[in-house]
Amino acid sequence: MPITGRICLITDTHIPTTLNQEALTSSGKMRTSCLSFLIWGLQRNFKRFSRGDKNLNQILILLILILPFSAFGQTDDGDSSESDPTQDTDSRPAATLEAIIVEAERFEKRPQRTLSGDQLRRATGSAGDAIRGITRLPSVGTVNDFMGALSIRGGAPADNLFYFDRLPLGYPYHLLGIVSVVSSEVIGKVDVYPGGFGAEFGADSQAVIDIHSRPQKLESLGWLDGTLKPSFIYSEAFLSGAFSWQEEPANDGPTDSPDSTTGEKPASTDQEFLENRALPGQGYWYAFGRRSYLEPFFELASTLVDLEDVVRKVPRFWSYQLKGVYKLNDAHGIVLNAVTAYDASDLQLGSDEVHDSDLRGPLSSENPFDVQGIHFYSRLLPQFRSILSFTRSFTEKELAFGEGYYYRTAASVYALRNDFTYTTSPENTDDAVEFGYLLSSTPSTVISHGAYRPEEGDPDREFRIWHKLKRVNATETRNLHRLDGYLQARQNLFTPKVSGTLGMRASYFNLTDNLSLQPRAQLGFSLPRGAFLSFNYGRYVQNPRLDQFVLGVTPNASLEQSFATHYVLELKQTLPLGAKVNIAGYYKTLRDLIIYNKDEKQYQNGQEGFVRGFEVSLGHETETFEGWVAYAYTVSKRRDFPEKFHRFYTYNSPHVLTVATSYSTPQELLFSVPLIDTLDISAKWQYQSGILYASLVGRTPFTNFRTKEKKWRPLHGEWKRTPPYHRLDLSLRLQLLGDVEDQGWELGLALEVWNVYNRNNILEVRYSRNFTEEKPVSQLPIIPFVALTLEF
Repeated sequence: MPITGRICLITDTHIPTTLNQEALTSSGKMRTSCLSFLIWGLQRNFKRFSRGDKNLNQILILLILILPFSAFGQTDDGDSSESDPTQDTDSRPAATLEAIIVEAERFEKRPQRTLSGDQLRRATGSAGDAIRGITRLPSVGTVNDFMGALSIRGGAPADNLFYFDRLPLGYPYHLLGIVSVVSSEVIGKVDVYPGGFGAEFGADSQAVIDIHSRPQKLESLGWLDGTLKPSFIYSEAFLSGAFSWQEEPANDGPTDSPDSTTGEKPASTDQEFLENRALPGQGYWYAFGRRSYLEPFFELASTLVDLEDVVRKVPRFWSYQLKGVYKLNDAHGIVLNAVTAYDASDLQLGSDEVHDSDLRGPLSSENPFDVQGIHFYSRLLPQFRSILSFTRSFTEKELAFGEGYYYRTAASVYALRNDFTYTTSPENTDDAVEFGYLLSSTPSTVISHGAYRPEEGDPDREFRIWHKLKRVNATETRNLHRLDGYLQARQNLFTPKVSGTLGMRASYFNLTDNLSLQPRAQLGFSLPRGAFLSFNYGRYVQNPRLDQFVLGVTPNASLEQSFATHYVLELKQTLPLGAKVNIAGYYKTLRDLIIYNKDEKQYQNGQEGFVRGFEVSLGHETETFEGWVAYAYTVSKRRDFPEKFHRFYTYNSPHVLTVATSYSTPQELLFSVPLIDTLDISAKWQYQSGILYASLVGRTPFTNFRTKEKKWRPLHGEWKRTPPYHRLDLSLRLQLLGDVEDQGWELGLALEVWNVYNRNNILEVRYSRNFTEEKPVSQLPIIPFVALTLEF
């Protein structure tokens, strides 16, 4: 049975190969196919074009010449050496043999990690939130217990790009990490590209989290099915149903079954459903909603901690999802989907929270986003697929604090994305050409009253812009345009045991008026004993944000793109007892990173850095047991300006060790237990290096030139780390009332305990009011969690 997204982070695919009489008695003609490339014009990167021509009379030219060809080695039609059974005395009657099915297991050759939705929902310490379960991967971690934002291979959360069924997500988590925006119930799998990925991705990202919803089973869907999940801080509901104008039942096979025509497994779960599971006139829909009610939680917390002077209004959030999938005919299908979310909070900052009087007072934040899309899935030829997407998204970030400080960014992105895949041979799906484009127009607005985003690595956490005793204000509205295109080929080289991928992505962004070229490549080797070794290379570009162009005392209109180059060496191995090991080493160079220069009070391309590290994971799974061990070592450093020294990056955690295990009680042991249908027990222990903080070595008096206050200013020493972080989580999951399942009802209960031994892990280190001592702030203590699920 094919397995997708098992614990070893590898997608296993079984490829059936049938040897029949026709193949065995063929005339000996041999057919091979290959793909070669000639790439012309990539000797050097394109230089900056002139900015002065508003009519865009300068033409950006990129020529990539691709020459695919097929070579057919055949014997001549009149070749007398071809054996004729009727004339050759040595010939024997052709024997009719039974078909032989050969099952061959191989690793996913792309540089990705695939985790199934069920696997993520069961992850201990995630409270059933599938996106939080991604942290089981090595080199993927959250910033802290409160924030779900991911740091991948020493990078920042802003380096990650999230897609949900081809919709770009404005942000993945409510209130920075309470719960993910998308419903965990609909997630079928998550493909994580931690680095070195191909040309199909790369718009302003160094890591991609591609989330796919699971196709609904048409035969099991009624006119209305649903799930209710109440909890202490929010409740959510999920409704789904089928619509069909086709009486003949669809083939409701497994989601990871290979394509019946080419033997290739579609990457998208929607594409797999439309091609392999639905008949013309069939489809399904679902709707999801979630709303918070944190008031009881804050009332309880107020009995333990004084929150009345800090919380003006209880934080609130909600999110909704809609999706419809319909197969138009044998070659085409359509998908409509939408996601919307909203976060808001109102706090009150006093002298205990901030030192400067002009920052004290209300702190209000609102962060809405919504995205809608329509996607056309087409099979233009048996070997030629197309996915065309029209999407519209809106994202807003608004922050008001202190004495009139205000920061707001808003952007509406209208995008057209088209991806094509052509498989050169139905018998050999390793040979393929992929190409596509992305066009987007983004009306954007930036409003600032003396504020900008806080910079990573600044011990003072300054985010105010003043000049000559006046607050610097800015309001700017522009229309941003982007044009991306890519071309990529995958092919076996000389032998099926050696594979290669060569691709190029080109991107034009009107703010920088630059055309950037981003080559991507992979060389893979299938080794004995089920091993696969690959080397991946990629160059990635991140464009400046609009606020970086317009904020500052003297805004910098000459900002350039930032560049990252990835080198990844990876080995995947299946051990004799079925356990699987994954070893990867990586190195990244970073240049022209954008940073705010506090002396010149403007954004500049002044930062550079590097990341190096390795990761090892070992996993084993049986029908009732799952075990997992992962370790990652990462060094991530930045140099803010050429005259500065390299420092550790704030999000760098050199050592991360994760040990996880789970046990599912066999059904035969539960027959005698009333009310309990299934029982799963799991545990996870994680260790990682402590967080970085600027040590306090002294203080010096100064007078605030704006408020005339006489205050103390901290003197910072070397950057230090807090004691290591470690935590044990336990989970117990039960499926109850099995007798009523036949009536269409299911009841689930999940019990989790986080930080079982109540480890005092440090969230951050602050300073006392007069900068006389360091004051560590703790993360979560021991926390019990209970969730109830009702399905009908």
